[in-house]
Amino acid sequence: MIRDSRIVVVTRGSLLARRQTEQTVAQLQVANPGYNFEIITLSTQGDRQADRPLTSFGGTGVFVKELEIALLNKEADIAIHSTKDVPGKIPEKLLLASFPPRENPYDVLLTRDSLPVEDYNKKLVIGTGSPRRIIQLQKLFPNAIFKDLRGNIGTRLNKLSEGQYDAIVIAAAGLIRLGIQIPQHAFLSIEHCLPSVGQGAIAIQCRADDKRVIDLVSKVNDKETEIAIRTERAFLSRIEGGCKFPLAAFAQINEDMISFDALAGDGKTGRFVRIKNTADISGSYQVAIETAEELLENCKKQNIILFD
Repeated sequence: MIRDSRIVVVTRGSLLARRQTEQTVAQLQVANPGYNFEIITLSTQGDRQADRPLTSFGGTGVFVKELEIALLNKEADIAIHSTKDVPGKIPEKLLLASFPPRENPYDVLLTRDSLPVEDYNKKLVIGTGSPRRIIQLQKLFPNAIFKDLRGNIGTRLNKLSEGQYDAIVIAAAGLIRLGIQIPQHAFLSIEHCLPSVGQGAIAIQCRADDKRVIDLVSKVNDKETEIAIRTERAFLSRIEGGCKFPLAAFAQINEDMISFDALAGDGKTGRFVRIKNTADISGSYQVAIETAEELLENCKKQNIILFD
């Protein structure tokens, strides 16, 4: 065993957070056999207020702040996050150092009794608290009623089976990581529901000056995932958004080209702008910034209010 081989990994206490952390730590352990990875859990503001809509108490950063404080206080060496929970701006002394291969980025629409949505009445009740999902799914289901949905995945699935909703929307990645089977017809296409920034990806965060840990976590970094996620996050930083208004972005890499698809809109009116651009992979950051600028300009021209 290497001297000073103990690496403390902090994560949220939910089942999904623990599971994806365990899966990531297993990868780190294989890549760094001389080290001992110890997992600790913390409760975050987002976990403690699971009965309130995210948009009602800040939204951005409520699932990561306590973990970042643990890193800054040197109570932990690594934090494992769902990338979609990480704000566009993070503390200066911290770094998103590694991104393992991205899981499925799609959203899924699960229905009660697994029936097709057409089998429910016109007042289809869909559970989701995401402005991003609502504004897009309104186009697919114009007569649907959208009701807020919080809690861990098990709680959400129970609410569906109990009949509190006719359907609920969940990220596919979480279900897959928990080993829950997803009906093929439940996947929502990118055209119908563009994912949130970083959806399906894990971000490994550490202190920016901790070279030893940066070297350790870099061994599980997937370069293609990293380019896609950093592109999406560059867009997020420029827009300066969060989860209070509809915002989505998804980057796909095909050989030496990157395709970047993004939208932003007004949750009150349901109006949004969606733009897709492509560029050489070397210009990934630039295409993110240009797309953000184009979106902002188009929203302004169409009197679509993003920041209310």
